[in-house]
Amino acid sequence: MGDTYSFNNKPHYGYFTWDIAKDEIWGDATFAENLGLDAETANNGFSVLHYMELVHPDDREQVATATRTAVLTGNPYMVINRICRGDDIVTIRNRGTCFRYRDGLPSMATGMLEILQVERLRPPAANEQPSIDTRRASAGGGNRVWVEFLEPQN
Repeated sequence: MGDTYSFNNKPHYGYFTWDIAKDEIWGDATFAENLGLDAETANNGFSVLHYMELVHPDDREQVATATRTAVLTGNPYMVINRICRGDDIVTIRNRGTCFRYRDGLPSMATGMLEILQVERLRPPAANEQPSIDTRRASAGGGNRVWVEFLEPQN
């Protein structure tokens, strides 16, 4: 196992929209950076399957189940899981909600993705100057997936 770091102790919120029918996710530059994608890929859109390939193999089944449940219920959700990003295992928090067409079919989901913890599988480069942030490291990541469905807002 590597060392756990966060950078500048500042949250990195990335925002995304998912067109469920088209199976395309778009996000801002921070969303792309958080996932280890280039900004052009996030701007042009990519599939949920591509996103699931980034999810840590041990977390994929639970993340897929949580995603299906969020789409079927339409309730706001929060999922904490790990993704594989180059030499890092990154614990993220994904919060969002699903919207529906007038006929009740799921149409779009939107939300934000935040980095909670970065586990380096290699030593940091000289210019990275990491610091350990136990507050973020203990925020629910680790070796499990945390899923919470929130009460709908009226």
